[in-house]
Amino acid sequence: MKENIFDLALIVNSNAYGGTERHTLDFLSKIDEKSVNSVFLYSGRGLTDHLPDDYVSVKAVKVESKVQNLNLTELKTWHRTLKTQTAKRAVLIKPSYFSIDLKLLLLIRMYHKKLIVIEHSLPPKRLPFQRIGVIPKIGFWRLRDELKRYLFAKLVNQVITVSELAKTELQNNTFYKAVRVFGNGVNLNNWSRDSTRGKKFRASHCIDDSLHLFGCVGNLFTVKSFDVAVQALSLISNRYKKRCGLCIVGVGPEEEKLRELATRLKVDNVFFVGKQFDMVAAYSAMQTLLITSKSESASLSLLEATACNCSIIAADVGICAEVIKEMGNGEIVHSHEPEAWAEAIEIHLSRNEFSDNSWSFSAKSIFKEKYDAQKTMDRLLNNVMSDS
Repeated sequence: MKENIFDLALIVNSNAYGGTERHTLDFLSKIDEKSVNSVFLYSGRGLTDHLPDDYVSVKAVKVESKVQNLNLTELKTWHRTLKTQTAKRAVLIKPSYFSIDLKLLLLIRMYHKKLIVIEHSLPPKRLPFQRIGVIPKIGFWRLRDELKRYLFAKLVNQVITVSELAKTELQNNTFYKAVRVFGNGVNLNNWSRDSTRGKKFRASHCIDDSLHLFGCVGNLFTVKSFDVAVQALSLISNRYKKRCGLCIVGVGPEEEKLRELATRLKVDNVFFVGKQFDMVAAYSAMQTLLITSKSESASLSLLEATACNCSIIAADVGICAEVIKEMGNGEIVHSHEPEAWAEAIEIHLSRNEFSDNSWSFSAKSIFKEKYDAQKTMDRLLNNVMSDS
């Protein structure tokens, strides 16, 4: 069996299309632009229909296997793939901390001299040890958990994350020591408000042009807490309720529950638009993005919506407070209670006069300096290809 040797291997498993996947595609574009001889090993359905077919320097290989709880056949599939698609160094992209089987991590380590991990989410917090007097009581499951965290750290050469918050959480709750931060960004050549596309988006989903459209963007998982947005809209006064709508962009296991909640609370103008390929059109149709998540590292939807001139109402998670303070484009809600969100939405509607062109020159300059993906991906790639 012929062996291909590359300068770099990227490895990711994805079963949904969200911020991690968009960040990965931006990184692949930068790798291809810089002509780094690379192989992209991906599994799952998350990147289906999203992966470009015109890469020159990147070879994309679909691996027909999952990455957790691997059986012998799946291990052999990965073994065969890694053996024939070898590289000098590998970057493992992890959507969540425990999102890979330790056996697969060992395989990846075996075939690469240098292994870099990009952690996109916050790790689960360590629970405090129970004690008998001053002696810590460690049960089997806790010991297994700590051993797994220890091996996760020992098998990698470098850890990268996308926010200072994630760095702090990783250092406090894992055995990772030296964690480097390379923040999220968006390609400003691709992300800007387009009123024409926004109007077409509204028309295609039967959304009235007169509505102030709030948006929730992301995979429909419990941690996103989109139910808080639905409940909040049910609590605002009638004079505001009639003039606003909620657009939920994404798919996931919580969709049916969210639909039932909207029906039960008799919230009109809730639009479930599913998975969208043209997110600029979706953001351009909205006036305000709601980030109700209980946990975020560095929300890419926050940056995308900001680049598309949406105002933001967000929970105090990830980099939300930092970006909103810098851009002056929204409010932070220090609670996940629907009543607090309803109050924030009413205040926002009472004083917000939305304009498609309300982004100031200074705000654009700050945003371009800190969050332009061209710069952030350059820095990330230089670090990955460095021998240090």
